Amino acid sequence: MESIGELKKIKLFLAISAVATLLLGSLNHFIYEWSGGNGVAGLLFATNESIWEHIKLALLPMLIIFTVGGFFLGRKVNNYASAAFFGMLVMIFFIISAFLCYTFFARRAILPIDITIFTVAIALGYATAYTMFFKRHIKWLNILSCVGIVALYVAFFTLTYHAPKFFLFEEMFVTYTPKY
Repeated sequence: MESIGELKKIKLFLAISAVATLLLGSLNHFIYEWSGGNGVAGLLFATNESIWEHIKLALLPMLIIFTVGGFFLGRKVNNYASAAFFGMLVMIFFIISAFLCYTFFARRAILPIDITIFTVAIALGYATAYTMFFKRHIKWLNILSCVGIVALYVAFFTLTYHAPKFFLFEEMFVTYTPKY
C-alpha cells in the first residue's frame, strides 16, 4: 500500500463494487426468465426460487467485478485472489444461514427480509475482501483460492442442471405467503 490516496481508491472501488453487485444481482433475478429458459443463461442466472440458485445473484457480479478489478488492484493489495474467494464464501454462507434461521421461525419467506439478507451478504463479502487485502501476502493461499473460485463455479454450473435432492436446491416459499 503506497498512500492514503491509494487506500481511498481501494475503499471507493469496494463501495462501488458492492453497489454494482447489488444492482446487477437484482437484475440477475429476472434474466433467466427473460431469456425464455435459455440453458446457457441458466448456468449464470437463477433458474428457480431455491437458495442455491439465489446465491448466483451475487456470485456472478462478484466474479466479474473481482476479475476486472484485478487488473487495477491486483498488484496494489495483498491476497487479491484470496480476498475474492473468501468474500464470496462469506456471502454464500451468510445467505444460507440467515435465510434458514429466519424462515425456521417465520415459517415463510418475507421479501423485505430476503432483500436485506442479500444486501448484508454483499456488504459482508466485500468487507471480508477489504480485510484480506491488508493481511500478510500468502502465495499458496492465493493459488488455492484461484482453484477454489474455479471449483465454486464448476459446482454452480453442474448443480444447476444436476441438483441433488437436498434442501438447498429445493424451491422454498415461492409465493411468499404463509402455508397453512
